[in-house]
Formats: sequence, C-alpha cells, structure tokens
Amino acid sequence: MFKKVVLYTNRLEEMKGFYEYQMGFRIVEEDAASFTLAIGDSQLVFAESDRAAIYHFALNIPGNQFSLAKSWASSRVALNRQEGMDEIYYANFDADAFYFQDPAGNVVELIGRRNVDRMGNFSIDSLLNISEVSITTPHVKEVGEQLEDLEIPVRGNKGIDPAALNFLGSGDSFILLVAPKRIWYFSKQKSEVHPLSIELMDGRQIVIDEEGNYQQASAYNPISDGMEELDFSGAVLWKKEEPWSTAKGWADRANERPNAIDTRFGIASGCKIFTAVAICQLAEEGKLAFEDRLSALLPEIFPDFGVTIHQLLTHTSGIPDYFDEETMDDFEELWIQHPMYLMKTGMDFVPLFKDAPMMFEPGAKFHYNNAGFIALGLVVENLTGMAFTDYVEERIFARAGMAASGYFRMDQLPAQTAFGYIEEGTSWRTNQYALPIKGGADGGAYVTAEDMASFWESLMGAELMSREMAERLLTPHAGDEEGEYGYGVWIDRHESGVKKFHVMGYDPGVSFHSAYYPEDGSSLTVLSNRSKGAYDVVKLIERIRSND
Repeated sequence: MFKKVVLYTNRLEEMKGFYEYQMGFRIVEEDAASFTLAIGDSQLVFAESDRAAIYHFALNIPGNQFSLAKSWASSRVALNRQEGMDEIYYANFDADAFYFQDPAGNVVELIGRRNVDRMGNFSIDSLLNISEVSITTPHVKEVGEQLEDLEIPVRGNKGIDPAALNFLGSGDSFILLVAPKRIWYFSKQKSEVHPLSIELMDGRQIVIDEEGNYQQASAYNPISDGMEELDFSGAVLWKKEEPWSTAKGWADRANERPNAIDTRFGIASGCKIFTAVAICQLAEEGKLAFEDRLSALLPEIFPDFGVTIHQLLTHTSGIPDYFDEETMDDFEELWIQHPMYLMKTGMDFVPLFKDAPMMFEPGAKFHYNNAGFIALGLVVENLTGMAFTDYVEERIFARAGMAASGYFRMDQLPAQTAFGYIEEGTSWRTNQYALPIKGGADGGAYVTAEDMASFWESLMGAELMSREMAERLLTPHAGDEEGEYGYGVWIDRHESGVKKFHVMGYDPGVSFHSAYYPEDGSSLTVLSNRSKGAYDVVKLIERIRSND
C-alpha cells in the first residue's frame, strides 16, 4: 500500500544520525533538506521543518523474527513499556508489536506478522514495508470520507468514528485516522496535528496540511520518476551547491537488500583514470617519462612493444588487445579458455596478448585498448615494488578520502557492496563468473558515489598531483567520433570550452558514468549493478540540469 511517506522534523541532522548510525537504517536518498530511509518495499522520508512534530508510524517485520528484532532494537534504543510490559499481542491482527521513540519523539512501532516467516537472523534488511501511518486531524469524519472516496476501505463495519482510532486499509497496511490528544499505546505522547504526505504504490498521493485538511495531489519528481521508468538499479550522486543523492533497486536480490547511497558498486573500465593518475604521479616523481618506451621499461615481458607511455595512456599504441571492444561483444567468452578465477593480477592477462601482432603503427590512430592499461599497471608495479591495487589504494584512494573504495575479490566482497546482475529473459544471475575475480589497472575497482565525488575534488584541487600535471592528464591528446580523450578520461567540449570531463565503464552486470563539470565545479556519478542504465540516467539528469 505505502510506497513513500513524508514526515517533518525540526531535528533533521539528529534524526539522520539516529536512524543511519544508531539504528543502522539504509539511506536511499538525501539532499540538504531531507533524507529517505529504505523500509523494505517502502520509503520513509524525514523533511526539514521549522517546528517540532510528533507522529506515530509502524513497520512490518517477519513474525518468526519478532524476538530477534526486539533484541536487535533494545541493543540500540530503549524500548517503551506499558504496565511493565515491552511488547503486546494484537489478536485482531494476529501480530506482535513493540515500540520505541526516536529523538523527535515519534512513536515507532515494529509489528511482527505471524503469517510471514523469513530465514536467518534479524537485520535492517528484514524490514518488510511500512505498516501503519497515523493521520491526526480535527476533521476525522471529513478526511475519512475523502480517503474512502479513494477506495481505501475502513476496517470493520461501523464506518468512521471521530472519537475512535480508525483503521483504513487492508491486509497488513493501514492509515490510522485519529483526532488530536489521543495518547498513543506504549507511550505518553499525545497525537498532534502535523503535515504529512503519503504516496501509495499505485501513484495516488495523499497530502495532509498543517491544519489537518486533506489534499489530493499527483506525485511528480522528474528525476526519480524517470529513473523508475528506466527500471534503474543503482545509486546516483549529483554533487552541487545543494547535493542530491538517491538509490534504487536491490543490491542483493535474493535477500532483498536495497541499494543505498553508500553502497559500493563495480565500475569496470571507469577506473582507468586511477591508472592514469598513478602514472602521472610517477612521472612527477621522475621515475618515468611519458616518452619512455614499454620495451625499455619492461624488456622481459614486452621486448617487442616499442610504444610510449603516452601512447598507452591515450589508446594510440596499436598493441594487441586481449579484449577488443570494437570487434568482440561477449566478455564472458574470454573465460572459456582462461578461467576467470585465475585472473588475479596483471601478469595473468599477459599471455592473452603479448605474442599477438600489432594492430597498427603506434600513434596512427585512437583505438580503445584494455591491454594497454594492463601494461601500464605492470609498469607501476615494476617502478614501485608494490602490487598495483595496493598502490592505488594507498596513493590515490587514501589521499582522496575514498575510504570505502577498493579492489575487492568477487568472492570476498565486503558489506555494503552490490552484486552485479545479468538479465536473462525473465530470469537473472550474478556476474561472479562473468568477470576476473579481482580488478586491476584496466578495470574492476569498487567505489561509492561519495568516494567518486571526493576523487574529482581531489584531482581538480591538485591533491593527487600538481596542477600542471593534472592539466596534462585533462588535456585532449586523441579521440574519435565519440569524443576526445586525455589520460584515462573522456573530454566533451562546447563553444565556450570544456563541458565535462567524464569516465565510464561497462561489464556484464556493471554500468557506470561519472563526470565533472568545470563551469560550476559540480560532479555527477551514476553507479548501476545492471549491464545498462547508467548512461540513460546521466542523459536524464543532464537534460533537467540544462533546463534549470
């Protein structure tokens, strides 16, 4: 029944800290004036207000996890008690309930539905949906009749009673309609009239104003609605003067763990820019020059590849590729002869291309090349004595404040990481057996949206290298009909200069775009755990951005 419920508070930051850090709820959307919690299939929004407000709402949980849920909650917050008891059984609903209050004084009820079972221990991902939302109004009769006109039935056969607690809905989802000054169960809080809005699963919108009057409205958010039309799964951060972020879909479909704004996602080739940064750092330290030749830097591995570092960075080297994206379209075919679980380091890829003939004369043209970045990663390892992934994590991620990012093995993904999904008709599978088991210099890192925003800020702020070196990285050196290319980064220009610097990555179960817009210093990152979708969301947001 409930898709989204919006409540108001004058303690927004305190409430965010309570729900995100103390209780462990997942935030799936956030801007300067609100944050949104994932409640199973529903979303609960707290929006900023200049006055205090108290509400009652309830969340459904599996009945067989009720005791586990109580233990989980009581370790984080004091449970409310009534007549010495901290739980109650409601026979009319065949459900158990316990209560607590948040920092704003809202009475929060968790209802264990005895007809619903879920395996395993209780966690925040056990929440099923929003069960109840209370509307307090002095106009109980009028509002109740208006809700009935929306075909939301009154439970029971007595109709709306202004002096009683009225339940409107069915199954395990109800709007509670009540007059002011009723004392809520398991608390000393009295019902108060405050504005709220409810969006139902079918799109109907119920708005209650500050006087408790009902208003019908159509919910419309062009970005969020557009993302739902695209069936997008992932996270988005538009880092501007007033940042906005959102997340859609499931990070773990089997266990219905939602994507959140701090979920990690794979970014495929989007991390070639990290390789380029690493090379630029070493050049700035005098450990290599862009004119150095690969055959001189790694003579035992690539004795016949007399291409320069500059050519490798700009996809103009002409060396053979282990996966030529212009002629091959099924990345998974690679692992038939070379099992993906053996592809752990850059050296594991070398046999796939080192003995093949050159594709063209070095410097003759731009031709996107993954093997070139594998070679650059090996150069980093040879000059530093460090594993490439360790170098990036220590010298780039740590310096840029990208604390959640890393090169994680597919079979050892940390918490808060999305599984990638490959659609197969009406079914799906994860991408665990579709990609190398661990990423490297040509792709495969995992990042969060916030970490990518931090990367852009650090790169543009000369925190990873000097401004002069950053300008070289961001200067167009090559390109084709799809755009100009610097070192590991695409560059789009218009009449007045650079429109954006951007990176992208696509793999089975991965789509990624991230851009920096120099005209206003904003960035946009779109991460998805499906094989497509990120580009469409970027276009959607850029179109809306251009109309602002």
